[in-house]
Order: sequence, then structure tokens, then C-alpha cells
Amino acid sequence: MKNDKNTNKNIAILVQQGVGGGAQRMAANQTLVFDKDYNVYFVLFEKNDDIYEHGGSLVDMNMPPLKTATIFRRVMNTVNRTIYLAKFKKEKKLDAVISHLDGANLVNVLSGRCGKKCRVICVYHSMPSANENPTLVHRLFHQFIGRFSDRYVMVSKLAALDMMKNFGVKRKDLSVIHNFSDNQKIAGLKDQTLPEEAQDFIHAHSKIVITVGRLTLVKRQERLIKLLKKLRNEDGLEDIGLMILGDGPQKEFLREVTADNELDSHVYMPGNVDNPFMYIARSDVFVLCSDYEGLPMALTEAVACGCPVVSCDMKSGAREILAPDTDVMKVADRIEYAKYGILTRPFENKANADETFGEAKEADKEEILKEDEAASSALYEGVLQMLTDERLAAAYKKSCPECAGLFGVDNIVRRWKMLIQQ
Repeated sequence: MKNDKNTNKNIAILVQQGVGGGAQRMAANQTLVFDKDYNVYFVLFEKNDDIYEHGGSLVDMNMPPLKTATIFRRVMNTVNRTIYLAKFKKEKKLDAVISHLDGANLVNVLSGRCGKKCRVICVYHSMPSANENPTLVHRLFHQFIGRFSDRYVMVSKLAALDMMKNFGVKRKDLSVIHNFSDNQKIAGLKDQTLPEEAQDFIHAHSKIVITVGRLTLVKRQERLIKLLKKLRNEDGLEDIGLMILGDGPQKEFLREVTADNELDSHVYMPGNVDNPFMYIARSDVFVLCSDYEGLPMALTEAVACGCPVVSCDMKSGAREILAPDTDVMKVADRIEYAKYGILTRPFENKANADETFGEAKEADKEEILKEDEAASSALYEGVLQMLTDERLAAAYKKSCPECAGLFGVDNIVRRWKMLIQQ
């Protein structure tokens, strides 16, 4: 039961859209858990027809991005958003605004603290130097956010170290708070009945490999399609299948790779699904092979579903989830049997977060598709062992609840409340 709303703090969660990638989903998840203790507003620059499940009151600024507009119009769009948020902070007497991603962070800082009452908390969701080059403009931007917000939150320790080293943000301006998974909610969803089409796909295959994420270049799901082709040549894995959950600009490219490898009957891509957990819970191994991440919620949700995990040791986040007792600067040379899953040699980062093959030059496509053979070989071996070594898979499956508990709501939200209430 909620407390008396009149005695609660008023907070807002600010993000550009209510659907998209991990940042938008974490913003929506925050509204769900914070709504139990605070008066929550979910403030969007633009409301989509589709939106993640959320709590609190939805507020639509109706100020979408102007990607093709002149610089002047884009600047004015930011000014108008800032004016709107400043008025909203005063009108609702907000005690804190937590913003996600650069555009929202800038508007949150520019709109101010409203007489030092409203705490300005900004969140950065990726690995800074992998996501953007540390040019003077980017360095000054992040230093500005760090200096004039009450706290600049990084979602992993390695990302915080990177932000200090490569972008010059001061340690005193930064905090590290990992993304959380609502394990209780996942437990109630993972055993629901799959759609008939998904059931048929699973029944038609001896083993299932799964990945979940937005279909963008940095996620590199095409690596798993090529991995599937190789795995299917192994004895006992001739009937292995791959499920790729999610949607995004790489969807058609992934379908082309699937067709080129004659795997149409063995790769299942249903797009975005309302309940990914029931798919994960029925899979044999969850695999992540991105060029880089912030702190991949997909891994914490996979272990919450009890699914053994293999992930390349990309920058950043995977190590902090699967090998939390190790040095965050350590990198798997080939295969590391970590505490909560298998880490494999990372791939070289060749992608930019906003780049798609459709927009890349032909020469760039060839370079991007050129694989790091050592990393590919290590990922293949790690997945193969998880699929064929029953004792290994059972041990990691047994460790899943302990790992999931580290990233559960209670542990993580406690730190958020401390920031809000300071």
C-alpha cells in the first residue's frame, strides 16, 4: 500500500521517448518502482503509439526531435523543452528530476534546480569513449552536465572510470548505480504460455540459443546467425535454433544474413514482444556479443529467468554482472569461466551507436563485417561448451538466482532513494 501521497516527494523521470532501447526501458522501470513511494511523473519529449509499461502520470511535451531541421530550429527546440520543464518543475513542486540520455540530460540541467529545491540527476547509459569520440565538444558537454547537475550517474564502474579519464568529468560529480531487474515481476511472467508459433519453433529444435535487444549495429546480432551456422555442423546440434527478440534498423539486414546462410527455418525473429522472459526461460543459453554496452539489462534479466549466459567481455558491464569480484579493467583473453557465466574475448569496436548499414558507405560495411577471428572462435567455444556440457550449464543455472539478487530492485533502488532524498 502506498503512503499518503501528500507526504511524498514529487519526482519526474525524463526521457525523449517511452520506447526504444535499454535506457528508455530503465526509465519506464523506474517509474514503476518509484510510484510506490513517490508522486511520479513520466515526462517524454515525444509520446509514441507504443510505450513500455510504466507507472505514475504520463506527461507528453509533444516536442519531437528535429533531425533534418536547421541548427537554429534544433536549438530553439531545446530552448522550448527547457522552458517547458522549468515551468513543470515549479508547477508540480518537483523534488527531483532523473533524466536519461544526452538530450534529456541537457534539458534537465538547463532548466535548473528551481531555487535549489529540485535535485537534478542525469544518467549516462553507455561506455563513453566507445559511444562517442572524446572531442573537445563532447568533453565540454559532459563536464557541463557533471558540474551543473547534482549527480551524474554512470551505470557501470568502467564507464565511470572512462568518463573521468577520457572526458575529464570530476570524480566528485559521478556516481555508479547499476541498472536493476524486477525479479519478482519476472518470476511471475517467465512461466506464461508462449504463442503457438514460438512453441512450434522450440519444439522443432533440440537446443535454443537466444538474445534480446534492439536490432542496431552495435548489438551485432548477425554474429549469432553466423555462429548458428557453425554450431549446426556439430554432432548433436544439427537441430539447434536461434531466437532474436527485438526490433530496429538492422532487421532487414539480419533477415538477409539469415537467408544467405540458408537458416530461415532455424532463426526466429518475432520483433518486440510484450513478455520476453517466457522466451528466455525456455532457452538453453543466452548470448550477448555487442561491440559495447553500458550495463546490459539483457544479462541481468536472463539470469533472473534462470538461463545460463555467455557474453563477450565487451566494454562495459558484462564483467560487472558475471564476474563482480574481479577487476573491472580485466579483459578475457579467450574464455573465462566467471562466477555467474562465461566471458569470452571481446570483439574490436568498429560501430558507432547511431550508424546503420543502410547509412554506412560500402567501404565501411566491409570493414565492419570483417570479424575478429580470435573473438569469434572464443565465442563459439564458449557457447558450444554451455550447450554440450550439462554439468557446466547446470552449475551456472544454479547460480542464476544469486546473480539476479545482486541486481534486484531492493539493492539498487535503495541507492536511488539516497540520491533523491539528499
